[in-house]
Amino acid sequence: MTDSSEKLLPVEASLENPHLPTAQDQHTFEHAMQLQRDRALGAAFAHRCLTAVLWMAPALVLSVSVNGYLGWQVAHPPVKYFAAEGGRVTKIIPTDKPGHSRRDVSAFGADTIRQSFTLDFVHYRDQMTQLGERYSEVGFEDYYKALVASNVLKAVKDQRMNLWVDVGPGVIRGSGKIGDKFAWEYQYPVTLKLDGQQSGSPAQRFIFTLRIQQTDVRVKNAGLEVTQVITTNAN
Repeated sequence: MTDSSEKLLPVEASLENPHLPTAQDQHTFEHAMQLQRDRALGAAFAHRCLTAVLWMAPALVLSVSVNGYLGWQVAHPPVKYFAAEGGRVTKIIPTDKPGHSRRDVSAFGADTIRQSFTLDFVHYRDQMTQLGERYSEVGFEDYYKALVASNVLKAVKDQRMNLWVDVGPGVIRGSGKIGDKFAWEYQYPVTLKLDGQQSGSPAQRFIFTLRIQQTDVRVKNAGLEVTQVITTNAN
């Protein structure tokens, strides 16, 4: 049996007073939301760190490679050779590698032509003797043959004429090792003219082909010498 003294609340009354969250429940909810926000921030930070690492890895590899190369260069510097003669120290350039710029080689060839073909009937012997510094033995033979074959030397000696020369810019034809020496081949437009006290000759145009090779600076001061001279009529 049911105790008649027990009183039941009407349904309407129970609905009018629903269960409200307590302060503890509200604190728990806020704590959970804060943890969720912290996790989200942590994930974003981790993503940024991973992105930074992925970008830094190639830079680190490049830096290690460059530092390794520089370290090797410091530990293995290029070998330089020097010779001492008469108290003077001279840097020796290996003859099998290019030790001069193309501009310097071209200028050496042009200067050699100017000195070789500027002769006067009074001093031509001394002028030709001084050219030994610029030619190899074979190169000087080519030069002398060119003077004889063109009758220029005969005109200077016998007709007491002076030889004048004009040299245009050199054009490189090729370069590379020939035997154990590095060499260049240049072509120059050249104009020769003979003038005498009473007569002269018309200007003649030629193409000079010079082979210039590197040589020991202890033998030739410039470190260069002409080993071949080929003349071609350009008139």
